[in-house]
Amino acid sequence: MNIEQLKEKAQPLIREVQLFVRADGSDEITAYAHEDEPIRFLVKHLDQWMGLSEDDDEFSFLPVNIESVDLNKYIPLTEKTTEVYPPFETLMHYGDEEIQTWIVENDGDRDDLFSLAAFAPDEYTGIWMDSHPVYSNDEIFAYQGGWAMTWPEDDVPMQWNEELEFLFQIGLRDEPFVEVFYDRNKKTYTCMERTT
Repeated sequence: MNIEQLKEKAQPLIREVQLFVRADGSDEITAYAHEDEPIRFLVKHLDQWMGLSEDDDEFSFLPVNIESVDLNKYIPLTEKTTEVYPPFETLMHYGDEEIQTWIVENDGDRDDLFSLAAFAPDEYTGIWMDSHPVYSNDEIFAYQGGWAMTWPEDDVPMQWNEELEFLFQIGLRDEPFVEVFYDRNKKTYTCMERTT
Protein backbone atom coordinates (compact mmCIF):
# COMPACT_ATOMS: atom_id res chain seq x y z
CA MET A 1 0.00 0.00 0.00
CA ASN A 2 1.60 3.28 -1.08
CA ILE A 3 1.55 6.59 0.76
CA GLU A 4 -1.34 8.01 -1.27
CA GLN A 5 -3.46 4.97 -0.44
CA LEU A 6 -2.57 5.25 3.25
CA LYS A 7 -3.47 8.95 3.27
CA GLU A 8 -6.81 8.10 1.67
CA LYS A 9 -7.46 5.33 4.21
CA ALA A 10 -6.63 7.75 7.04
CA GLN A 11 -9.20 10.37 5.96
CA PRO A 12 -12.15 8.93 7.97
CA LEU A 13 -9.91 8.75 11.06
CA ILE A 14 -8.60 12.32 10.94
CA ARG A 15 -9.84 14.09 14.06
CA GLU A 16 -10.34 17.70 15.04
CA VAL A 17 -8.18 18.92 17.92
CA GLN A 18 -8.41 22.00 20.13
CA LEU A 19 -4.97 23.45 20.82
CA PHE A 20 -4.52 25.55 23.96
CA VAL A 21 -2.33 28.55 23.14
CA ARG A 22 -1.54 31.83 24.88
CA ALA A 23 -4.56 34.16 24.81
CA ASP A 24 -4.39 37.73 23.53
CA GLY A 25 -6.47 40.53 25.00
CA SER A 26 -9.68 39.89 23.05
CA ASP A 27 -9.53 36.07 23.07
CA GLU A 28 -11.98 33.96 25.05
CA ILE A 29 -10.04 32.36 27.91
CA THR A 30 -10.85 28.66 28.18
CA ALA A 31 -7.87 27.39 30.19
CA TYR A 32 -4.90 28.47 32.33
CA ALA A 33 -1.42 27.00 32.69
CA HIS A 34 1.41 27.28 35.19
CA GLU A 35 3.55 24.18 35.45
CA ASP A 36 5.14 25.26 38.77
CA GLU A 37 1.86 25.72 40.63
CA PRO A 38 0.10 22.93 42.59
CA ILE A 39 -2.69 23.05 40.00
CA ARG A 40 -0.66 23.15 36.80
CA PHE A 41 -3.53 23.28 34.28
CA LEU A 42 -7.10 24.58 34.60
CA VAL A 43 -9.67 24.04 31.89
CA LYS A 44 -13.39 24.50 31.45
CA HIS A 45 -14.73 21.01 30.75
CA LEU A 46 -18.42 20.02 30.67
CA ASP A 47 -19.51 23.39 32.10
CA GLN A 48 -17.18 23.25 35.09
CA TRP A 49 -13.57 24.13 35.81
CA MET A 50 -11.27 21.12 36.16
CA GLY A 51 -7.68 21.14 37.36
CA LEU A 52 -4.67 18.91 36.82
CA SER A 53 -2.76 18.54 40.09
CA GLU A 54 0.21 16.49 41.23
CA ASP A 55 0.35 15.01 44.72
CA ASP A 56 3.02 12.49 45.82
CA ASP A 57 4.05 11.93 42.19
CA GLU A 58 0.47 11.08 41.21
CA PHE A 59 -1.58 13.25 38.88
CA SER A 60 -5.31 13.82 39.29
CA PHE A 61 -7.92 15.67 37.23
CA LEU A 62 -10.67 17.01 39.48
CA PRO A 63 -13.23 19.84 39.74
CA VAL A 64 -11.79 23.14 40.99
CA ASN A 65 -13.39 26.19 42.55
CA ILE A 66 -11.93 28.76 40.15
CA GLU A 67 -12.53 31.60 42.65
CA SER A 68 -10.04 29.98 45.04
CA VAL A 69 -7.19 30.11 42.49
CA ASP A 70 -4.96 33.17 42.01
CA LEU A 71 -5.28 33.37 38.23
CA ASN A 72 -2.78 36.26 38.08
CA LYS A 73 -0.04 33.65 38.46
CA TYR A 74 -1.25 31.75 35.40
CA ILE A 75 -0.89 32.10 31.65
CA PRO A 76 -4.37 32.56 30.15
CA LEU A 77 -5.05 30.25 27.22
CA THR A 78 -7.47 30.18 24.33
CA GLU A 79 -8.30 27.51 21.77
CA LYS A 80 -7.21 27.09 18.17
CA THR A 81 -8.53 24.27 15.98
CA THR A 82 -6.48 21.90 13.86
CA GLU A 83 -6.74 18.34 12.57
CA VAL A 84 -4.51 15.35 13.27
CA TYR A 85 -3.90 12.13 11.44
CA PRO A 86 -4.10 8.90 13.44
CA PRO A 87 -0.79 7.29 14.39
CA PHE A 88 0.15 4.57 11.89
CA GLU A 89 -0.52 1.80 14.43
CA THR A 90 -3.98 3.21 15.16
CA LEU A 91 -4.76 3.46 11.45
CA MET A 92 -3.81 -0.20 11.13
CA HIS A 93 -5.80 -1.23 14.22
CA TYR A 94 -9.01 0.49 13.09
CA GLY A 95 -8.47 0.28 9.33
CA ASP A 96 -10.87 -1.28 6.84
CA GLU A 97 -10.75 -4.75 5.31
CA GLU A 98 -8.17 -3.72 2.71
CA ILE A 99 -5.85 -2.50 5.46
CA GLN A 100 -6.38 -5.69 7.45
CA THR A 101 -5.36 -7.74 4.40
CA TRP A 102 -2.26 -5.57 3.97
CA ILE A 103 -1.29 -6.15 7.62
CA VAL A 104 -1.48 -9.93 7.13
CA GLU A 105 0.56 -9.68 3.92
CA ASN A 106 3.25 -7.88 5.95
CA ASP A 107 3.19 -10.57 8.67
CA GLY A 108 1.69 -8.01 11.02
CA ASP A 109 -0.71 -8.22 13.94
CA ARG A 110 -3.31 -5.43 14.19
CA ASP A 111 -3.27 -5.71 17.99
CA ASP A 112 0.51 -5.54 18.48
CA LEU A 113 2.33 -2.19 18.48
CA PHE A 114 5.78 -3.60 17.76
CA SER A 115 4.50 -5.76 14.93
CA LEU A 116 2.84 -2.75 13.27
CA ALA A 117 5.74 -0.37 13.88
CA ALA A 118 8.02 -2.81 12.04
CA PHE A 119 6.50 -1.88 8.67
CA ALA A 120 5.37 1.70 9.27
CA PRO A 121 6.36 3.74 6.21
CA ASP A 122 8.54 6.76 7.02
CA GLU A 123 6.40 8.88 4.69
CA TYR A 124 3.25 8.22 6.73
CA THR A 125 5.07 8.77 10.01
CA GLY A 126 6.20 12.14 8.63
CA ILE A 127 2.65 13.15 7.71
CA TRP A 128 1.38 12.14 11.15
CA MET A 129 4.20 14.00 12.92
CA ASP A 130 3.59 17.13 10.83
CA SER A 131 -0.04 17.13 11.98
CA HIS A 132 0.52 16.27 15.64
CA PRO A 133 0.78 19.07 18.26
CA VAL A 134 3.51 17.36 20.26
CA TYR A 135 5.94 17.86 17.34
CA SER A 136 5.12 21.55 16.81
CA ASN A 137 4.69 22.51 20.43
CA ASP A 138 6.55 25.82 20.77
CA GLU A 139 3.43 27.82 21.57
CA ILE A 140 1.07 24.98 22.54
CA PHE A 141 0.48 24.22 26.23
CA ALA A 142 -2.00 21.36 25.81
CA TYR A 143 -4.49 19.90 23.39
CA GLN A 144 -7.93 18.36 23.62
CA GLY A 145 -9.32 15.57 21.47
CA GLY A 146 -7.81 13.84 18.52
CA TRP A 147 -5.68 10.76 19.03
CA ALA A 148 -3.53 9.94 22.01
CA MET A 149 0.09 9.14 21.30
CA THR A 150 1.19 5.53 21.08
CA TRP A 151 3.81 4.86 23.77
CA PRO A 152 6.22 1.92 23.57
CA GLU A 153 5.82 1.18 27.30
CA ASP A 154 2.14 0.28 26.72
CA ASP A 155 1.52 -3.24 25.48
CA VAL A 156 -1.77 -1.95 24.12
CA PRO A 157 -2.37 1.78 23.56
CA MET A 158 -4.88 3.21 26.02
CA GLN A 159 -6.59 4.83 23.01
CA TRP A 160 -7.60 1.34 21.81
CA ASN A 161 -9.59 0.66 25.00
CA GLU A 162 -13.18 1.46 24.01
CA GLU A 163 -14.08 2.19 27.66
CA LEU A 164 -11.60 5.08 27.77
CA GLU A 165 -12.18 8.42 26.10
CA PHE A 166 -9.02 10.43 25.41
CA LEU A 167 -9.59 14.01 26.57
CA PHE A 168 -6.35 15.98 26.96
CA GLN A 169 -2.61 15.89 26.62
CA ILE A 170 -1.14 18.52 28.91
CA GLY A 171 2.41 19.84 29.24
CA LEU A 172 3.64 20.13 25.68
CA ARG A 173 6.13 22.88 26.53
CA ASP A 174 7.76 21.05 29.44
CA GLU A 175 7.75 17.34 30.11
CA PRO A 176 6.31 15.25 31.60
CA PHE A 177 3.34 15.08 29.31
CA VAL A 178 0.17 14.09 31.13
CA GLU A 179 -2.65 12.35 29.29
CA VAL A 180 -6.16 12.53 30.72
CA PHE A 181 -8.71 9.84 29.89
CA TYR A 182 -12.31 9.47 31.02
CA ASP A 183 -13.30 5.95 32.07
CA ARG A 184 -16.89 5.54 30.90
CA ASN A 185 -17.51 2.51 33.14
CA LYS A 186 -16.06 3.87 36.36
CA LYS A 187 -17.06 7.49 35.63
CA THR A 188 -13.58 8.60 36.71
CA TYR A 189 -10.63 10.38 35.16
CA THR A 190 -7.32 8.56 34.64
CA CYS A 191 -4.06 10.50 34.31
CA MET A 192 -0.97 8.99 32.68
CA GLU A 193 2.44 10.62 33.03
CA ARG A 194 4.60 10.29 29.90
CA THR A 195 8.17 11.25 29.03
CA THR A 196 10.00 10.89 25.74
